Amino acid sequence: MVVPDADAALAQVREAGVDAEGVADLGWGRFVTFDDPDGNTWTLQQLPARE
Repeated sequence: MVVPDADAALAQVREAGVDAEGVADLGWGRFVTFDDPDGNTWTLQQLPARE
């Protein structure tokens, strides 16, 4: 799922009680990963800035 701000998304899911990993900065975007109660892994992606 693409989000506009990975840091804000991380704060929001943690405030909701989700045990999310920190933001991973990679060359192709910034990512937040967490598991839902059913064991599915979700990844939130902030796309890199385009020139």
